[in-house]
Amino acid sequence: MCNDRLSGSLLVLFGALVLWRASTFPSLAGLEYGPGLFPSIAAIGLIVCGALIGFGSRGRRKAPSTSTMPPRQTGWRMAARPMALLIVILGYGLLLDLLGFHIASFMAVSATALIFGMRAGGAVLLALPLVIGVHLLFYSLLRVPLPWGLLTPMAW
Repeated sequence: MCNDRLSGSLLVLFGALVLWRASTFPSLAGLEYGPGLFPSIAAIGLIVCGALIGFGSRGRRKAPSTSTMPPRQTGWRMAARPMALLIVILGYGLLLDLLGFHIASFMAVSATALIFGMRAGGAVLLALPLVIGVHLLFYSLLRVPLPWGLLTPMAW
């Protein structure tokens, strides 16, 4: 319970910091929204989720376990998933310009799905429409330039 309150409080604090920082982004001429819109939306989501986590733990009692879930991982396996996620994020940042948004994002989403236990086929079926959808939203609809990298000859 105490860990939930601490985690929730940290999420609220982080969301508030992101929201404050996003409010300092300059607005662009001719647009109704600026570059701070999406970070602000994400920050509000963090604040709401943090509050729900923190306040949701109040008065909750631990129920006896009748779950069929596998036992919790301990030791090095517990640390392996966050470390793998950090490697994925670092690799994404380093390879984004070289490979381009489409390839780097496909690899990052697939790797993240695999890290969380999804099978390879499911990871591909998740990553492909997700990357295409994000491309359509940002590049085509919102006109946000995305790096094409290796796919530059195919750019439209």
